[in-house]
Amino acid sequence: MLHFKNQWMLLMALWLWTTLGVAALPADIAGYVTRVRGDVAVENAAGRQPLALGQPLHLRDHIVTGANARLEAQMRDGMVVTLGENTEFAIKQIMGVSANSENSIFGLIKGVFRSATHHAEGNLPKEPCRVETPVATIGIRGTELWGGFNLLDSGSTTLDVVMLEGKGVYVESAGQRVELKQAGDGTTVKGTGQSPTPLKVWGDKKLQAAQQTVAW
Repeated sequence: MLHFKNQWMLLMALWLWTTLGVAALPADIAGYVTRVRGDVAVENAAGRQPLALGQPLHLRDHIVTGANARLEAQMRDGMVVTLGENTEFAIKQIMGVSANSENSIFGLIKGVFRSATHHAEGNLPKEPCRVETPVATIGIRGTELWGGFNLLDSGSTTLDVVMLEGKGVYVESAGQRVELKQAGDGTTVKGTGQSPTPLKVWGDKKLQAAQQTVAW
């Protein structure tokens, strides 16, 4: 019964979203949980609460996943985010929701994520969506990508990023920027204060390992 109720809540929220427009939703709602598995919680000013299918996510929420957990969320800017296990992900700003925002900004504190930010031609945001991490900033424009720490036991402060498809990604740290322009292009930042490594096309082993971290 609870599962059915959550599904109904999600369908109603998405109907309001698409039919009546974002103005019908509370101003601070950033998106909704569209899929969830295992121990997933949200931390905010109200404390820590478990997340379930259909629940809203708000600006300034921190999402935390446990061992073998997954979360998928649809954001109000059109971005779909999937989080892997042992991940902490922050919602800082949402284009069109946050005041005077020309893009969306998220934070990956630890763990791994996959995102898809598909936009119609001519409707790209003025500024790329950003995912800020402790070691680098990831800029995203109409792209599907994977990013995360400790891939193939590389270390908890080593960030890997790979473009899966789309318009382009950049990774910037220590005053240097690497542009990823084609599917399979990847780069690595080996800790705080380190520059991104030169662009390299990932092999199947590394690409499959990354995708497995966010597979259901």
